[in-house]
Amino acid sequence: MRQGAARRGWFAWVGAIAFCMASTAWAQVTVTITGNQALAQISLPNGGGSIDADVTITFDSPVNLSADELNLTAQLVSPTDPALVSRLPSCLVACVTIDPAFPLLITVEPLEVPWLFRSGFESDDPVAGNLQFLNTYEFEIHTAAIDCSATGAGAPCPTTTYRLFKAPVGGAFTDYTSEIVKGSVRARGRGGAFSQFLIVRDTRPTLVVELQKDLALQARILAAVLNSTLQGDLLGLLADVQIALLVNLDTVAAIAKLDALIAEIQANAGITIANRWTSDHSVVNDAGEMESLAQTLRYTLLRLQDGN
Repeated sequence: MRQGAARRGWFAWVGAIAFCMASTAWAQVTVTITGNQALAQISLPNGGGSIDADVTITFDSPVNLSADELNLTAQLVSPTDPALVSRLPSCLVACVTIDPAFPLLITVEPLEVPWLFRSGFESDDPVAGNLQFLNTYEFEIHTAAIDCSATGAGAPCPTTTYRLFKAPVGGAFTDYTSEIVKGSVRARGRGGAFSQFLIVRDTRPTLVVELQKDLALQARILAAVLNSTLQGDLLGLLADVQIALLVNLDTVAAIAKLDALIAEIQANAGITIANRWTSDHSVVNDAGEMESLAQTLRYTLLRLQDGN
């Protein structure tokens, strides 16, 4: 059939591109899928040695999850590359920097399968279709190239300056950390959409980071498609977080209010809040994006509670 020939031509083109990519750093990225989890093993030559890392992405209710569809790549970058540095938060002195010991940029940009080639169009169609998931995914980078202070493997690293940053492809990086634990470093965060990831050192004052994360969450709540009652509830809980923190100096109460906000998002996800992400970008995952911003805000509140 003409459509089958067109499909084969498209896959040949994709295969040619993949072959060209395989001759560079992408050749050392191996992705395996087990259930709702993707594991990428990364090893990139660096001088006389290599930069190694494991990336684990755990999804909520994924559909069409495969290594090819996930399209995870990795590359070494220069910590002083002006184009990359300009995408990090700015301040008078370098406060967010890329550690030369781990200059690894990870890109996850799931493929959009043209409708012509999606499963079901023809009986011999080999393509499963576009990746989809609900709510958020957990993203973890594990590497022995850098280390953090903790009592043992899996223990939290409350004083570390390492953070997991995320950005749209070519866009500004922001802190999405939800946890940093020993192992030598396991950096974790949650997301409602994909793009690029870095582990960086962030020496900005924690309260400054908290205020920026609060504004980002507030803006995302205002941008979401919500009924006025729910939007008012979420904004009210977020205001209570700031009152508890800045007026009452009570981080415990601030975290409790934020937990109530997260619980309300989760309770309404898929009911009154859109909570699906697809690689064709046909829908907006309001619930996942709001929750991921709330979870990273929670991490920063915990740092303030610990006095860090």
